[in-house]
Amino acid sequence: MNAAWAARVVLLGGALLLSACGKPPSHEECDGLLEHYVELLVNSDRPGTNAAELHKLQLQAREKAKDDPEFRACSERVSRRAYECAMNASNPDLLEQCLL
Repeated sequence: MNAAWAARVVLLGGALLLSACGKPPSHEECDGLLEHYVELLVNSDRPGTNAAELHKLQLQAREKAKDDPEFRACSERVSRRAYECAMNASNPDLLEQCLL
């Protein structure tokens, strides 16, 4: 994963500083949110990427996120509303806006 990708993954972790309201997303849902973000990034930055490469990038992002305290706090800090918004986002910029 190059520096730009790593920076965007860290940006997502920083964006996860929202206070929760309602039932917060589970850890599994937060993992799904990260995978959705990576998929949107790949579709935006690397159109035509095959499923195997996408999966590889998602695994790399998950590995990086394990060491990020902000991402680990996702289920405590992201509201249900922000999570739903982000999961329905059609591009990485819209997803990031949901988490601001």
